[in-house]
Amino acid sequence: MYINTEALLRALPDIPEILAKLQSGEYVLHGGVVRHAAGSEKGGRIIGHLLFPGDSLQTQESLQKLQSTLTDGLGSLQNGMGQLQQSMSTLQSLQSANLVMSGLNLAVTTAGFVIVCRKLNKISEQIQAQSVAIAKTFDVVKELHERSLLADEAQFRSLLSAAGQFCERGDVEPLKGLIAPFHKEYQFTKLILERHALEAISNIERLSEITLLQDRLVNLGLVMSHVQMRIGAVKYSRDCLAQLGSDLVGLNTQRVEALSREGDVASRITQTHFADLTTFLQQGKKMMPALTYQADVIDLEVRHPGLLQRASESKEILMIAA
Repeated sequence: MYINTEALLRALPDIPEILAKLQSGEYVLHGGVVRHAAGSEKGGRIIGHLLFPGDSLQTQESLQKLQSTLTDGLGSLQNGMGQLQQSMSTLQSLQSANLVMSGLNLAVTTAGFVIVCRKLNKISEQIQAQSVAIAKTFDVVKELHERSLLADEAQFRSLLSAAGQFCERGDVEPLKGLIAPFHKEYQFTKLILERHALEAISNIERLSEITLLQDRLVNLGLVMSHVQMRIGAVKYSRDCLAQLGSDLVGLNTQRVEALSREGDVASRITQTHFADLTTFLQQGKKMMPALTYQADVIDLEVRHPGLLQRASESKEILMIAA
C-alpha cells in the first residue's frame, strides 16, 4: 500500500506540540526516536523518528538549537524533570557522537559512505606513519615484519578502493564478493583490540595506537553496514551496527576489568594518562545512541525509499510520524 510520506514528514521546529511535550516530559527521546514517557498509558510507544541533515555542521547546529529550545522550558516545568533530563542527555550523546562520526546518516547515504571511506584512508595514512608503534602493538598476536605490514595495508586499501568503485557504479554482484574480506579486516582489528584490552598496561602505554585501531574498527563496521545495505541485505546491515555496538561495549568492559584486576598498574597511572583513558572510554560509550539511530534509519529507508536523500538536503531536523 502506498503511503504519502509528505503527510508524515515535517520539520521539527514546525511541530510545536512535539517540542512542548518533550519539555513537559510527556514525550522522551531514545536515540533518534520520540516515544511516550514510561509510566504513562502509552508508555514506550513510538511517536516518530528524527532525521538529521546530511551535513555534519548543519546537524550540530540543529541539535544545539533543539537542545536550547528544550532548555528554555526548564523554568516553567513542575513535573517530568527526570524524563526531560533523559532527553537532554540523549541529545548531548547524539551531538558528541555526531562530532566523532562526522554525520549521523553514514550507513545509508552515498555521501555518508564517502565520509567513512575518507576517514579510513586517513587512518591508513596514520597507521603507516606510525608503522613501528603499530608493529609493536601487533606483536601481541605475532611478530610482523615491515614487509608483511605494508602488504596487509596495501590489501586493505585495495579492498576499500574496490568497494568505493562498486558502490559508485551500483555494481551489486562484485560488492557481494567483498563481504568476506571486510569481515576478515574487521575481525582482525577486533582481535588485536581484544588482546590489548585484557592487559592493563597496554591500555595505558599503547593508548594512542589502540585509539587509532578502534577508529578503524568503527569505520569498518559502518562500511560493512553500508555495503550490506547496497546489496539488499537489510537484516545484515542492521546486524553490523548491532555487532559494532556490542563490540565497543565489550572492549570497554574488558579494559575496566583489566585495570581493576591489576591494581599495581592502575595505581601508577599519571593524571594525564587517566584523563586520556577516561576520554577514550567515554568516546566509545557516546557512540551508542548514534549507532542505535543508524539502525532505525535503515528501517525507515527501507519502508520509505528516498527519505534519507530528502533529510540530507534539509537544513532542519525532520520528524517522520510513526
